[in-house]
Amino acid sequence: MTPHLSGFPPDAQRIVERWDPRGLHDWRNQDWVGRAVHVVAVRGIDPGPVLDALAPHEPVTAVPGCAAVVVMALDAASVLGRDELSALDAAAADVERVVFVLTGAGAAGRDTVRERNEALLRAHAARFADVCVLTTTDALPSAVEEVLAADPEATARRNARRAAHSLVERTRHRITETAQVMRDGSEVAAAELRTRKGRLALERDGGRAERLARLRGDVQQVRVELLHEAANRARSVSAAARSEIDRAGRGDLPAFPERMGDLAKQTTTELDEIVARQLEELVDRAGVHGLPPAASAAPEDGPAGPQPRHRGVEDRLMVVVGASAGAGIGRLAISPISMMPALDIATIPITLALGGAAAWWIARTRRLVAERAHVRQWASDTAGHLRSQLEQRVHRRILEIEAQVSDQILADSRTAALAVDEELARIDAEARLLAAERKGRIASCERDRAVLAKVLDALGTSREPDVAASRPTP
Repeated sequence: MTPHLSGFPPDAQRIVERWDPRGLHDWRNQDWVGRAVHVVAVRGIDPGPVLDALAPHEPVTAVPGCAAVVVMALDAASVLGRDELSALDAAAADVERVVFVLTGAGAAGRDTVRERNEALLRAHAARFADVCVLTTTDALPSAVEEVLAADPEATARRNARRAAHSLVERTRHRITETAQVMRDGSEVAAAELRTRKGRLALERDGGRAERLARLRGDVQQVRVELLHEAANRARSVSAAARSEIDRAGRGDLPAFPERMGDLAKQTTTELDEIVARQLEELVDRAGVHGLPPAASAAPEDGPAGPQPRHRGVEDRLMVVVGASAGAGIGRLAISPISMMPALDIATIPITLALGGAAAWWIARTRRLVAERAHVRQWASDTAGHLRSQLEQRVHRRILEIEAQVSDQILADSRTAALAVDEELARIDAEARLLAAERKGRIASCERDRAVLAKVLDALGTSREPDVAASRPTP
């Protein structure tokens, strides 16, 4: 049966039902018309004398349900402590009348203990403002009979009011704790959001500065390696050209410029492959993907052939030197014949023939040596030009890749900054939403607390103990 209390209106009951539905259900369905006596004693206090004193009277129970009065046994040798007060609050939450009695035979200073206990009980709760602790169990039966002699309906109403007060006070305490948790939680949530925002702000550029610095270092390293490779390739072409020129005959020299062009093309192709492979590794280290394929570099024009060698005075001089040498060799060869008068006339043509042959051979050999020197010089100049072309191709390709990778890093940074800005905006919106929800919940808690505070005042009991009074000892 639901009790009808003027101080506990339906709107207050609905508030309690939201916060403690089980407690309100038990209060509404509790049978308040009871005649039992509930005896309470903490560990270390013998309740035997109290039970013996109450044996001839109403049923004595160890549970507070359906009790009309609570009898609290206190030790006559010591002042009550926190354990006794906790047991008292639990046992007397639904019972209005409480009788306190000291137990223990032969305890000295019983009156002093009684006075101290009464002071502590008055400080503990306003409902015990007129408390009187019995010093012996002899007076206990009459005190209990006085309570039980009251009108059962009036006793039920008092107990129902006491239980309602305890329920409302417990609910109000729960609301206070919940509001405090929400306030504390708001600070924790705000700190977490600030931490997230700080971490996102550090990630806003997507590591652009670090990636660009690493890219510059990698580009310098690759540039040094590729330029060194280009120089080695050019030196290899020059050495191969000199070796082939030294072995070339008179008929091989006119075709050597074509051979030099083939060596240059082969070297350029091999170097392009090395450059592409190392730059691909550089792009991977930079963390860039999806770059467009590199456009093939325009092939370099083949080296132009050497200019015709200018025939100077030295060539004519070599003819004269060859003729002179040939004449000397001819005279030496025909000296045995000149000793025969009959063959003396033949010495002149023989000398001339040998001199002409020697002059022709020496001049021809001189021209071959000169042609080799001319082509060798041309090959050396061509190798130097080839090195310049190779280094230019390396520089151009490195600059193209560096520009593409830098642009991609900047694009990634802009994308990361946009994503971070969106996340920061979402966090701010979430923070505002949580703050609004928390503010609304705290305001709702405060409204419920205010309503329950009025209910507690209407039920006629104080909500808070006297903090200025003495506190119990443990």
